[in-house]
Amino acid sequence: MPRPPRPVADGLLYHALNRGNKRAAVFFGTADYLAFLQSLGQTQARYPFALYGYCLMTNHFHLLLAPGPGQSVSRILQSLTVAHTWHYHRAQGTVGHVWQGRFRSPVVQEDAHALVVLRYIEANPLRAGMVTDLAAYPWSSYPVHGMGRHDPLVSPLPAWEVLGRDEAARQAYWREWVHTPLTARELAAVRRSVSSGRPFGEPSWVERTAAALGLRLAQRPRGRPRKQTKKMN
Repeated sequence: MPRPPRPVADGLLYHALNRGNKRAAVFFGTADYLAFLQSLGQTQARYPFALYGYCLMTNHFHLLLAPGPGQSVSRILQSLTVAHTWHYHRAQGTVGHVWQGRFRSPVVQEDAHALVVLRYIEANPLRAGMVTDLAAYPWSSYPVHGMGRHDPLVSPLPAWEVLGRDEAARQAYWREWVHTPLTARELAAVRRSVSSGRPFGEPSWVERTAAALGLRLAQRPRGRPRKQTKKMN
């Protein structure tokens, strides 16, 4: 089955992610995470984009981003992974592929659906059993949203203001909400979007967006078991 084309248009929001080649670990210690964040900042300066959230896991990363005018998600992610690969090989004394060649970048509706994706992204360490309190995990944007810390890479998500009357209320809401497990339906919907490239949002918006971007929406066959696929947290 041919791969779906990359959606390219100004003003789109993407849930972008990639993992280590052959699912291998990419981050081994503090210096590795910092090198990736340095590469992220360099890429942001070269190919402007708004970064609304991120999480770096042992063998993969998640970003919630909106490319600036005239920029493309493909150019941004290719530049990021190339820059980080250079840092990685210099530190590890290695050669070859670090990241999988095909990253994923489904489009996300800029409303409450964006908040669900942000929550999914920042809750990764909880689902993986790495921490019980996200305040103990330094390699995500959770400290920005749940603790009010400044991160020069991160911009305010447009939908953020619906969470409360002021910033303190929004942070308190987020701390509780992000520590509450996503429902099975929410997890399935986000993971389906990631695995298929299907836009994530209201059904009518998904249909319109897919049509505008020339994406074919695969229909689930009725009466047949769905094929099991490996999950990425």
